Amino acid sequence: MEKKISYKDTGYRFMRFTLLWKARPILSHLIRRDVLITYKQTILGVFWTVLKPIMMAAIIVFVFEGIGNFPDFGFPYVLIALSALSVWEFFSSAISRGSVCLIDDRDLITRVNFPRMILLINASLKNSIGLFINLVVTFAFMLYYNIPFTVNLLWIPVIYFFTIILNLSLGLWLGTINVFFRDVNTIVPFLLRLGLFISPVGFTFNSVPEVWQKLYCINPMVGIIRAMRFSILGETFRPDLSCILIGCLSLLLVLLSGLYIFGRYERKFADLI
Repeated sequence: MEKKISYKDTGYRFMRFTLLWKARPILSHLIRRDVLITYKQTILGVFWTVLKPIMMAAIIVFVFEGIGNFPDFGFPYVLIALSALSVWEFFSSAISRGSVCLIDDRDLITRVNFPRMILLINASLKNSIGLFINLVVTFAFMLYYNIPFTVNLLWIPVIYFFTIILNLSLGLWLGTINVFFRDVNTIVPFLLRLGLFISPVGFTFNSVPEVWQKLYCINPMVGIIRAMRFSILGETFRPDLSCILIGCLSLLLVLLSGLYIFGRYERKFADLI
């Protein structure tokens, strides 16, 4: 017999680990549902997941190397692009889902008593399979260009974890705002497209003027992308510690403020959606 999940309406209740742990069957169900929706009975499901980053990398190579003549530091530019796109695609998919998950799963919110934060945790994990596939594609290109694999690849799980935290942090903000203002559905895709070009996806951090680099590091994705590029391509792209610390502080601020905003308004979700 399945156990019922219940809790008192005391505010910030979702922060209790015991409640989130009891709700893990719901999380498992949501993850399984999203995977089946994405890949089951689709001819182009996995194929498109492989093709999309390759097409994006080709566009980036054409624009940033072919037209912009950005430096490649002795590496094939397609690998500079793919090493960043792998984590960017994971991030953008999670943010897109996190901004709308509370609205899309309104029936679950109004009918089932569970920590709503589970929906955002599920959204933050969205496209994890896609991240794995994109990394396999990147590794295949490394083999083709005879780029050696290094022990730095062991940093990838750590980068994955911090990306999930960033996904959750922004999801807490965007998901909550979207309950009150549905314009978020229109704004988020635009911001993600803009972020693709202002984050160091199609170019390297060294292309940013030195006077702006510290300010640029406030964007947590800058440190994440630099770390991913370092883990895949090696010491040439080692990020400086100060930039990583700035990004971590920024991430912590977004997370704590997101938890506060979500906790303050969570009890109103069922009435507003």
